[in-house]
Amino acid sequence: MAKDFYKILGVPRNASKDDIKRAYRTLAHQFHPDKSGGNESKFKEINEAYQVLGDERKRAQYDQFGAAFGGGQGPFGGGFDWSQAGFGGFSPEDVRGFNDFDFGDVFEDVFSGFGFGGGQRRSRKGRDIQIELEIPFEEIINGGRHTVDLNKVATCERCQGIGAEPGTGMTKCGSCQGKGRVERTQRTFLGSFSQVGPCPACQGRGEIPASPCKECSGKGVLRRAETVEIFVPKGIEDAELLKISGKGEASPFSGVPGDLYVKMRVRPDKRFRRQGNDIVVLLPLKFSQAALGDSVELETVDGTVRLKIPEGTESGDVLRVRGRGAPLARGYGRGDLLVEVRVQTPRHISKKIREQIEKLKEEGI
Repeated sequence: MAKDFYKILGVPRNASKDDIKRAYRTLAHQFHPDKSGGNESKFKEINEAYQVLGDERKRAQYDQFGAAFGGGQGPFGGGFDWSQAGFGGFSPEDVRGFNDFDFGDVFEDVFSGFGFGGGQRRSRKGRDIQIELEIPFEEIINGGRHTVDLNKVATCERCQGIGAEPGTGMTKCGSCQGKGRVERTQRTFLGSFSQVGPCPACQGRGEIPASPCKECSGKGVLRRAETVEIFVPKGIEDAELLKISGKGEASPFSGVPGDLYVKMRVRPDKRFRRQGNDIVVLLPLKFSQAALGDSVELETVDGTVRLKIPEGTESGDVLRVRGRGAPLARGYGRGDLLVEVRVQTPRHISKKIREQIEKLKEEGI
């Protein structure tokens, strides 16, 4: 026989959404199985009715097809079975309807025991560190080596990170009997829930120092200054992030250390600028050099080259010197050196030069 969800909640078929929610709250409180006089089967029936009538889309389908429309699976469509977690027919959406309780912490604690949150034992990784390092422009060609001083959490050298005074060793944790995990039971109005998590006494290790280290007070780590060497690879770009694995902060009790991230800042150069894998340089030329051609010695980031200036070179022309740009980030080879020509016009000229230029003007040059 098809269920009449309206009758179960005691509301008319034209009831508003607020009326349905109000009726559901009242009945859920009244028939909750953990309350005196509660009725588990009635409670599940009430919850099933509200899952349909409390959802506008499902309610419309129910009004059209009755209970046969198949919406009784609840808002999870048969995915996660809340009844297996001790909730009966409850869903998180339903539970938020009770204004007298704060359910956020309840669900967070409960789910941690089912593998959804903090109850699962995880290997602790040390904190990552990010710094900025300014390097000269030349190092994008040749690479470089730098040392930086960091004030960070590091492994205690006295106890080598185990937290025990040298020569004393470790002993089994009495709180968890060496298991590294403890179980606790929490009662809520939804029922009792067992939760397993890392032992707070030994932080999940199952053992504690027989005698705490005098240097780090048994923590295995302490803050101190440490010098780190940084190798700048050839072809590095401005704002590029360089990762140095394991050089972040230490993790307590010999856990995995964090990483060091170095954000590179390439110091601008007055002569050169980078354009992808190419390097651009400006070359001022006299009018005669540009018109007649020439051979000039040109300074680059890593030495000098002899550059041939073709006849009739104009201001703004770009001459290319292959293989004298920045090293390629992946693979072998380098970009090119792009030489931007700027033909200089003399500001002050002699009478003789003026006469010669006038003759050129007459020739249409």
